[in-house]
Amino acid sequence: MRICELRKDRLQQVMQKRGHNPSSLAEMIGRSERNIWRLLNEDTNTSEETIAALAKALDVSSDYLLGLSDDPTPHMRIDNLTEKEMAILIALRQGEKLEAITIISSDKSV
Repeated sequence: MRICELRKDRLQQVMQKRGHNPSSLAEMIGRSERNIWRLLNEDTNTSEETIAALAKALDVSSDYLLGLSDDPTPHMRIDNLTEKEMAILIALRQGEKLEAITIISSDKSV
């Protein structure tokens, strides 16, 4: 288990944006409220597992919480693609580049 340095400011910002407090976040990730309070207020590092749990619960990337990226968007996952994005990927995987371009250039969603 590696220890990581969490960007407290980013964790606080995302928690506020998502409407979470230490208690609700602790419940979501299976940690104690005191553990979350310590992450927010003390000079402490945390495990990779906790960073991953926080990122998943708050729907941001771990890299964002660690300060390695300024983009909070989580990496592409199959469960957060739109129907149009899914259709484009299917067309590309089937070698149908023109179909993918048609979908991309259409104004309507699939």
